[in-house]
Amino acid sequence: MHKIKIIPTAELTKKKQNADATSKWISLCLSWFFSLVFFALIIFIIVAAIPGFKAYGWSIFGSKFDLSKDQASIWFPLCVTLIISSLAILIATPLSTKVAVFIKYRIHTSKQKPFRVAIELLADIPSVIFGLFACESLGTLLKDVLHTGTSYNLITAGIMLTFMVLPTIVSLSLNALDGVDNSLIAASMVLGNTKTRSIYKVCKKQARNGIVVGVIIAFARAIGETMAVSMILQSMSYNTAFAGGFLATMTSGLRSLGALISSCMFADIGGPNLRSLLFAFGLFMFIFVMILNAVAMYATKRKTKAKWQWWSKVEKKIAGFILFIPNQIRIVWESITYKASRKKNANPSSYFATRVQQNKFIHTYTIWKQVWEIISVILVSIFLAWIIMSILINGVSALATGQSTVFSLAKDSTGQAVINTALIILIAIGIGLPFSLFIALYLNEFAREGKIKKILLFFIDSLGATPSILFGMFGLIFFIQTLGLSSGGTAGKSLIAGALTILIVILPVFIRTIQQALESVPKELRTNSFALGAGRWETIRKIVLPAARQGITTAIILSIGRILAETAPLYLTSGLSASSSIALNSPGQTLTTRIYDQIFNNSSVSGIHIMYECAFVTMILVFAIIVLVHIAIPAYYARKQRKLKEKYRKEMYYEHERFIHAHIAKLVKAPKLLTKTELKLISEINDPPPTKKGKHEK
Repeated sequence: MHKIKIIPTAELTKKKQNADATSKWISLCLSWFFSLVFFALIIFIIVAAIPGFKAYGWSIFGSKFDLSKDQASIWFPLCVTLIISSLAILIATPLSTKVAVFIKYRIHTSKQKPFRVAIELLADIPSVIFGLFACESLGTLLKDVLHTGTSYNLITAGIMLTFMVLPTIVSLSLNALDGVDNSLIAASMVLGNTKTRSIYKVCKKQARNGIVVGVIIAFARAIGETMAVSMILQSMSYNTAFAGGFLATMTSGLRSLGALISSCMFADIGGPNLRSLLFAFGLFMFIFVMILNAVAMYATKRKTKAKWQWWSKVEKKIAGFILFIPNQIRIVWESITYKASRKKNANPSSYFATRVQQNKFIHTYTIWKQVWEIISVILVSIFLAWIIMSILINGVSALATGQSTVFSLAKDSTGQAVINTALIILIAIGIGLPFSLFIALYLNEFAREGKIKKILLFFIDSLGATPSILFGMFGLIFFIQTLGLSSGGTAGKSLIAGALTILIVILPVFIRTIQQALESVPKELRTNSFALGAGRWETIRKIVLPAARQGITTAIILSIGRILAETAPLYLTSGLSASSSIALNSPGQTLTTRIYDQIFNNSSVSGIHIMYECAFVTMILVFAIIVLVHIAIPAYYARKQRKLKEKYRKEMYYEHERFIHAHIAKLVKAPKLLTKTELKLISEINDPPPTKKGKHEK
């Protein structure tokens, strides 16, 4: 017989307390270590930028740009960045809000998922694929329509950025509209408004803060976009283009700040001083993006608006200035269509009834808004279908040429790029999963609401908003030039440096996604576990983590998608050159960097085939990720949940049946008259629950 070891209660309690303390300190240390990464990124970039400030001096803030004369005004590339980003936001904002309203209020809740998945698919397309599409398809169309003479200009870049930032605004606008009480629509309609007018005048106004945050974050992303823009904008003739006026500037191919950094980082001109100058430019980009994100997070808080009344006034004045002409048109239109005027002592109900009855154009506003909603949805759908079909058709054509290298592992092959991408994913996810999990556990399970938690969340969100090119610059300085993680020493490139850089890139999103999965676990499960005597770590390990398993799995898949989409960090750390063999300390192309490398390919035909071949493979992987996240994983866990419920139901049924048989046996031994309740219990034996086929079990 096995002896059962009985552990004293005091000893068991002490073990649980030690486990709780150990897990808390591990997660706390990892959280602060992550914060140190944020400071290290800033410090290393500042140190690398100092020689550039010394070499170029005050010319950085001058009015001329000529690298041959050591003149590098930051205002020209910054102005180009602001022009194309502003163009993208001006087009994307009305499109996005109309699409969000259409999805939220025009489509039934049960049928919204395909539209939301389509928006997420647009968001998951890698930036270099957008760049390829803009160079080969979108730019050609714009050149023919606008007669710009070339497709490589600021207009093409701005339109491309429009659809790159559109998913961000749509997603955040939908989240804001989801938080609005739908009863407000009914209350507004009672006052005589139509449903459409209620949506735009009440619900949209309630969700304005969330929409503004989406616009600001999208603007910051447009400013930080690098690789797609650098594939279109390849000129540095700033002085000549700006001297020609606004039209000459818009039809030129002047490089933005991010494109200038990526294209000149390994250029032969300038040497170390130019590279240091580029770090200074990256520092300015970082500061600018951080200011935008700080404004977005700080200005939209209710406490901020209550404390700083002047901000609300400034916000209203800015909105009034931007929307002056539309507001005047609206006022004139409403004065024409709404002729009913309320008298001083008039009954409100009769006023609203008269107002509606005398309005001859009551449906004009509704028709106008719905038409623009439909047009917006059609434009986004056409663009999404256009880019997907372009990549798939041209990708299949590239694979059918007979020169495809998808299944080859030789040097400079797409197959080797696939293996390199897989290695980087395995390393980044393998290290990032436990790291992110413990940080998310600390934020959700251990940390109390206070300054420490707010500081950690600020670091996580700030690092998540950092342009990816800055991560690549940090990886180049730290992992290559400082640690020498390369077979070529401090002057080489390596896959391991790229994987560690990508690890830092995905950590903020990884942490936040896992934290949301942990937050979705009901608090009652934790309370019940504590009531049964379980410790905090035991509760986390046995209750919380299994319950959040679906969300954690989704976080892993989304992080893989983020790795697939990144180019700039890998371009600066893993390099563009292919290696004769696959090794972690050797350089290597990934799928996205292989696409970008073809810009420098002397053979344009073979380069385009390679681009579309890699884009086709990448899009297939993106489709697989979308299917896993939105179909396969939810279906798997739903099926598993149904099986558990079915198993539990059967166990309860057979337990009930055994109880009835035992009760009948007692009645046989001690005969007595059966009551109505006993007869009902016995009759349930012959009425078992239905099976999956709908038949009764015998």
